Amino acid sequence: MPAKDYYHDSVVNGLIKDGWTITNEQFPIRVAERRFWIDIRATKSNGETIILVEVKRFYPGQSMVEALENALGQYMLYVAALKYVEENAQLILAIPLLAYNGIFSEPIGEVIRQTFNLKLAVFDPETEEIIQWIL
Repeated sequence: MPAKDYYHDSVVNGLIKDGWTITNEQFPIRVAERRFWIDIRATKSNGETIILVEVKRFYPGQSMVEALENALGQYMLYVAALKYVEENAQLILAIPLLAYNGIFSEPIGEVIRQTFNLKLAVFDPETEEIIQWIL
């Protein structure tokens, strides 16, 4: 299993505060001989609503374009893998408020969200709360 992302625990706590039940941390998806690990699987409403959450950091000093490229590539890879295994859970990219107010609010971020139907959970790492859902 891969190591937890830097903000993993902040997102888990934010999801719990928002009424989600965490069912898996490091949820495995297998496509033939390849295995992928999505950070969090959570349920709501007696298990009827299921989400899979991939946590991304987008830290200051990092190239935001490179971070966006990596996050989008990983997101699209997971979308394809979930389709392959016929998993119906909604995939969501969890990003810190700093990234949302930065590159995701710029024209390139808006175009990418619309073009790839990117689902986002914007979180505040300091308060450990989900600030906004963009579904």
